Amino acid sequence: MRRLWVCFTVCAALVMGLTTLNTGTSSAVDRSEATYAYGSHTRQKLDAYWNASASAQPGIVILHGGYWYEDSGWATWSRYFADQGYAVFSVDYRLNFDAAWPAPRTDAISAIDWIRDNAAKFDLAPERLVVLGSSAGGQIATALATYGAGAERIKGVVGLSPVASPYRSWNDGNHDTSTAKERKVRDNAAILARCFPDPADTDTSVHASCWGTWKDMVVKNRASGANDAPMYLIHSEGDFIPVQHSLDLERAEETDDDMPTSGVTVETVAGSSAHGGALLDAPGMPDKVLQWIESHV
Repeated sequence: MRRLWVCFTVCAALVMGLTTLNTGTSSAVDRSEATYAYGSHTRQKLDAYWNASASAQPGIVILHGGYWYEDSGWATWSRYFADQGYAVFSVDYRLNFDAAWPAPRTDAISAIDWIRDNAAKFDLAPERLVVLGSSAGGQIATALATYGAGAERIKGVVGLSPVASPYRSWNDGNHDTSTAKERKVRDNAAILARCFPDPADTDTSVHASCWGTWKDMVVKNRASGANDAPMYLIHSEGDFIPVQHSLDLERAEETDDDMPTSGVTVETVAGSSAHGGALLDAPGMPDKVLQWIESHV
């Protein structure tokens, strides 16, 4: 097997535990913000944003993008969603140089479990959670919808340019005409898998199957219809993660007679090349996302 050997030098120091951030007001709203650890690894932490509520409010769990190897900021949109009446949790997870797949999916599940266990801190209705994932975070988010009984775990997923098939991205990044961003997704997917995709590599006697890992990273391979959470998946017309990622997932879900045709909604923003969180800058898009979330929580 062609294994991918990677040596990393990580020069970073993160402080674990509870760290209180600035608590401010926006339009006379008293919003609280704090950082919590949901696990023992330095990356297993989340930023919480919430407003006190007399009744339990729904929640949004945000999974950032960054090619599985870097963070991206979601504070502005987290505050926006919190001020619309949601308890919001921007979750960090182990990156590809920290641990191989399925570590990010495992971390996201652990974070959701922690959020539910601590729902009272945030005036949260723990059974009313939706996940919003961007780019690589969209891959993790859609994986949450399809892994096991996703419909019991969360009420829905909003995916912004979700890399629903890292294997498709591997192939898209292997052409002479591939862009730098396409190659970056390709290379970091291989780091996440710890190997290059090889359909013949199914041997598990010495190591975890390389091909099995790549198959598990492709979200549509776990599609199971009614057991999966509904999804709203958005790409731009010029997205370097093409809409076909989401169309393939939609098709896989709808081959199961128990998944309604409205279970997966795929939208393409015409005339745009925005990617991930930048899609929320499209006119009317925040309202459309909130309307979809509200209809599911």
